[in-house]
Amino acid sequence: MPLPSSGQITLNQIHVEAGGSSSSQAALNDADIRDMIGKGSGASNAFNEYYGVSAAAPVAVFKGRTINTGNGFATGNVTLSSGSKLVVVTCQLGGTGNTFVNVGGVAATLAAKIDNGASGGVWTGAVTSAIYYLVTSASGSTQITGNGGSGRSVTHVWEITGFNSSTPTATATAQNTNSNSFSKTISLSTQYNGVTIGSGLSEDTIPANNGGISVSNSDSLQQIDLESATNHYTWRDEGTALGTTSYNCTNNGTGNGFNSTSTIHQLAACHWK
Repeated sequence: MPLPSSGQITLNQIHVEAGGSSSSQAALNDADIRDMIGKGSGASNAFNEYYGVSAAAPVAVFKGRTINTGNGFATGNVTLSSGSKLVVVTCQLGGTGNTFVNVGGVAATLAAKIDNGASGGVWTGAVTSAIYYLVTSASGSTQITGNGGSGRSVTHVWEITGFNSSTPTATATAQNTNSNSFSKTISLSTQYNGVTIGSGLSEDTIPANNGGISVSNSDSLQQIDLESATNHYTWRDEGTALGTTSYNCTNNGTGNGFNSTSTIHQLAACHWK
C-alpha cells in the first residue's frame, strides 16, 4: 500500500514499501528506495518526497476508441470504470487546430502535442498527435469531445490506476522528416515501474491484420486503419526501467498494393509513475 500522504514517515516504512524487510539496514540512497521516486545515485533525496508514494507499478487498461471517418474531431462515447482513475485520451487527427479535449464535459489537461506536419513533416497536409489526461470519477458511457482535425480522426482512451502523480513525469514528441523512412523512434525519461502511453499516426499503412504498425518495447498496441489510408495507433509500456526508453514505431507493410513511401508521421508519448 502507498506510504502515508502526510505526517511522519520513517526510513523503515520507506524501505518496507520498496520491498525490504522491516527493521533491516537501509539508506535513502539505496537503489530500491531511490527508484520509487526516480532519483539517480547520489541525487538529493528527502523524506517528504515519499509522501503517498507506492512501489507498485501503475496499471493502464484500454477502454476503447472514438472514430470520425469524415472531417473533424472524433466525438464519441467510451465506457469508463467506476471509481477515481486517471483517464488518458490519445488523439490522432487528420489536420491541425486541436486546442482542447473534454471527458464527460470536463476539460482534460494537454500533456503533449505535435501538429506541425505542414512544416517539416513528410505529409504536407499535416496531422496531429496529442495526449490529454484527467483524474475523474465519471463512469459508464462517457462522451469524449474536442476540436481540430480536417480529415479522418481517432481517439484512444486509457484508464490508469495505482499512480503516484497524475502529472506525467516526462513527455516527448517526434516527427518523421524522411520520406524514405518507414520508422521513427521517440524516446523519453522513464521511472522504475512506471507506465508510458504513446500516440502515433501513419499514412498509407498496410492493414493491421496484415502486419500494420509495430512499436518496440511496448506491452500492448491498439491500432485501426481508416479507409486503407491512415493508421491511428496507441501503445502501452508498463513496468519500465529507470532511465531513457525508446519506442521505435515501424510500418511493417510497404508494397502489397500499398504506398511504397508509407511513412510514420507524428508521435507523442507520456510517462506516469
